[in-house]
Parts: sequence; C-alpha cells; structure tokens
Amino acid sequence: MEKKTILMIDDVKLNLATARDVLQEDYILYEASSAREGFEILDQVIPDLILLDIVMPEMDGYEMIRKLKESRRLRGIPVIFLTAETDPASEIMGFDLGAVDFIVKPFIAQVMKRRIATQLELSAYQHSLEKIVEEKVEENERLQNMLSVGFAELVESRDGVTGGHIKNTSIYFEAFVSALKDIPRYKEEVTDEFIKLAVRSSPLHDIGKIGIDDNVLRKETSLEKGEMEYMKTHSELGGATFHKIRRNFQDNEFLKIAEHMALYHHERWDGNGYPMGLKGTDIPLEARIMSIVDVYDALTSKRPYKEPFSHEKAYAIIMEGKGTQFDPDLIDEFMKLGDVMRDRLEHKKEIRNGK
Repeated sequence: MEKKTILMIDDVKLNLATARDVLQEDYILYEASSAREGFEILDQVIPDLILLDIVMPEMDGYEMIRKLKESRRLRGIPVIFLTAETDPASEIMGFDLGAVDFIVKPFIAQVMKRRIATQLELSAYQHSLEKIVEEKVEENERLQNMLSVGFAELVESRDGVTGGHIKNTSIYFEAFVSALKDIPRYKEEVTDEFIKLAVRSSPLHDIGKIGIDDNVLRKETSLEKGEMEYMKTHSELGGATFHKIRRNFQDNEFLKIAEHMALYHHERWDGNGYPMGLKGTDIPLEARIMSIVDVYDALTSKRPYKEPFSHEKAYAIIMEGKGTQFDPDLIDEFMKLGDVMRDRLEHKKEIRNGK
C-alpha cells in the first residue's frame, strides 16, 4: 500500500524529532518549523494530513488553520493540533476552526499513531464518498453543459453574430483560465473545480441579450447613444436571470459563477464600467478574465460596421487598456499567451465544430 504523506509543523525541533521517530516507518514526512515554512511546502505538496502546533511565533496554529480553510486548494486537508494545552476552551476553539483532533504533548507513541490512522481512515472514507457523489452528479454536469450550449444557440438563433461571439469567447476563455492554474498568485482560486465550472458557465455570459429587442440586437450599423445604453442592460438582464434561479439553489457554485460572468463582464478595473461600477478585485475573477477574451473576440471578428482586426492589432489595443479597462496582472498573463490565442483564433471554426 502506498504510504500516506504527513506535514508536521512545530517550532520546537525536539517535538519534530520525537514525532519523526514515531511516524517515519509508516509515513512520508515533511517538516516545517513555522507556519511560513509550512505554506512554502504546501505550495509544492498536498499532504494527506497536517500535524500542527498551536503555540508558534509570528503565526500560531489557530491563524494558520484559518488560512488553510480559506483556501479552496488546501481546505480539505485534515488537521490535527499538537498542543500542551488541555483546557476545554482551547479544544472548542480548535474544533470550531476545523481541526479534526488533538494530540497532547508529550507524545505517547501508540496514542499518536492510532489518532493519526483514525483520521486518515476517515479522510479516505470521505474521499470515497465524494467520488461516489461525483459519479452521481456527472449526469447533472452533462445537463449543465447541454443547457449552456443550448442557451448559447438560442441567442445565436436570434443573431448569428452574437452566437458566434459566445462560442468564440468560450474557446479563448478556456485557454486563458486553464493557463492561470499554474501561476502562483492564482493557484488558490483557480482550482480544477473552478476551471470546470467557469468554462461551463462561459457560454452564458451574454445570455441577457435574449431580452434585447431585435431592432437593436440585429442592427447592422453602429448603435446610437440611446441604443447603446439600452444594449448595456443585457448585463443586468443576464445577472438577474441567474440571481432568480439561485434563490432556490443558494450554494450552487455553477450558478454563482454564471451570475458573476453575466452581470460583471463589462465592469472595468478603474471602476468606469457597467452596470455596477465595480473596481479592481471587487470584480470577480471569472468576470475579469471574461472581459479580456470578450474584447479580444470582438476585435478579431467581422461585424457589419467593421472588418476584423489582426491578432497583433487586437493585442496592442488590449494592452492599451492595462490598468484602466483590464486587470493589469491578468493582462500580463494574457500577453504571454499570444501564440495560444493566435492558434485558437486561426482554428476557431474547427474548435467550435469539435474537429
């Protein structure tokens, strides 16, 4: 059987050595003498369990577990506190923060091994149940995919330009968000689950255009000021649609991301966007990503009132919006993906058709 991995964090070397002597035959061990060192290890390794000292300088165990539970990537790791404190208040606080157990110092070898084994068994059982649930929800996910594509095609049935745009942006969005997973500053938020749900939601970002009158939606010349203001309401219409659905599914992450994408994809980094005038990181990440690829497709696509711009010109225009229209950090990452986006631009028809 493959050995489980344990990360031990304690600022007292003797405690680490004692725990090592007890556990090294049965587990793969990583050691850290502070929370900071622990997080450095966690950047590279996801252990099966963490043994965490409570009393440490700079950041104590309580603060560290708070940060662990805030991270989508790390929150599922079971944490056992190592402590010399035996008062009920300390235990209650630890359990409230998400600890699964306590091991009292000085360690009793057999007690320590049994508590760790029990929590690893429980964690494995939980993962097994989660896998069963995941298999059961595959049908629901297929339904979500079908609905996303179906709604996109519904928009396309009213306006072929808009429909093509919806599918194109999804192609660019998938490439962009998948690349962000490997960027350190985004790794906490851009998880595999986030990517899956965001990509599935991306065709729905312009769903509000279903509610726009044909005279404006189908107009073959540039929109007048009043018509443009009316067209802008598609963001609110789309956001409101998902908001109503979410009333009955409060914890549905797919619907939450879809609502954010539909409502906020025309917000600007400098706060001068619409409909809410959000600024900076107050704009959800999925909407900040969409705003970039949304403009990229608009620039590189033919419209009744303009010819398509080249990839190079589109990139130059988007770069001009760094720090004003767009998140500057995301623009830096988007610029690095020039070859990827050019390839998707040149082959978008084949990709859309699944070839």
